[in-house]
Amino acid sequence: MATDFRNRSLAQGLRYKGSTGMWTWLLHRVTGLGILAFLIVHVADTAAVVYWPDFYDHTLDIYRSPLFRVAELIIFFSVLYHALNGTRIILQDFWPIAMLHQRRLAFGALGLTALFIIPVAYIMLAPLFGLREEPGAERHRQRQMQQGGGYEAQAAPAVAPVSMEAPR
Repeated sequence: MATDFRNRSLAQGLRYKGSTGMWTWLLHRVTGLGILAFLIVHVADTAAVVYWPDFYDHTLDIYRSPLFRVAELIIFFSVLYHALNGTRIILQDFWPIAMLHQRRLAFGALGLTALFIIPVAYIMLAPLFGLREEPGAERHRQRQMQQGGGYEAQAAPAVAPVSMEAPR
């Protein structure tokens, strides 16, 4: 059996040649890698609260920026699409007849993702444009009022120093 080696450029070799199944395969892998990257960063920055509390506070300030608000929305999209597309894959694995409807199921997963992301996008992005308050802002104000004006107005409780020596 002869092998035909053509002289092709890298761009021609990497050019997309598939259909809906290939796009869903690619998006499923990309969203999975995005979720993995988020989890690694999340574990690292959460561990920072123990070892470097000032650094942790700094990262929380960064996460409140508009860029990270959009990044959170992308993460939510990734998790939602990955879950719905994974469900589609499971359906096709257990019921082979569903392979006849692969294109419809793929567009269904994408359509449900778009439908579910709309209210979440409003909740996450509306405070950036002044359309609504941050989630939990009212509850935070109520807690401050109950505590007598907030954290700044309260005196820190006196704490006895801790000794590492055993009692005698």
